[in-house]
Amino acid sequence: MTPIATRRGAILALGALLAGCAGPAFVEVAPGETVIKNRLAVTAGRAWNRFDSSAEGNQHPVWTRDGFALDTLRFYVGLKSGDLLAPTPRNKDGAKPLAYTAGMAPQDIVGLFESMVSRDGSSFTLDKMEPASFAGQPGVRFEYTSVRKGDEVVVRGVTWFAVKNGELFALAFAAPRLGFFPRGLPEVEAIVRSARLV
Repeated sequence: MTPIATRRGAILALGALLAGCAGPAFVEVAPGETVIKNRLAVTAGRAWNRFDSSAEGNQHPVWTRDGFALDTLRFYVGLKSGDLLAPTPRNKDGAKPLAYTAGMAPQDIVGLFESMVSRDGSSFTLDKMEPASFAGQPGVRFEYTSVRKGDEVVVRGVTWFAVKNGELFALAFAAPRLGFFPRGLPEVEAIVRSARLV
């Protein structure tokens, strides 16, 4: 293992520890084009780390550069009506499934993401919502601010989404407001510009 890979692994392990969870398995995503779930192609200028979160019941790919507590790039690819954005918590009675429904209005899709961010007690403030292209389709871009419940870190997030033939495609980036969000946003925006359906 190279010194860079060793250092990155240490940072990822620390990020997972700070997030209060065991470190899931990860693999490096090399720079260049990557096809996600055989449906969405994106090009990254630098290496990322892809977490295997399938053991937690989450089938949506998650990338990070510095660890879950420090940045996440989540991909929602080809969600059909009834598909979940995230698993329904087992320990919360009456928790409403975060299910996408074909034909949802854009503000209702934003509401799904809001529910996902805030269901652990974190806050969510919608800062901006505007039309934007994603993966060659007309869609929406929205920004939000959240105060994370576990550690009271102020997080900024931005999500792009579009619907094609009733299927939802989205990419969501979130990171602490100070340092990590402004540093990572230009790279994420480049990834979004490269996105295309395959």
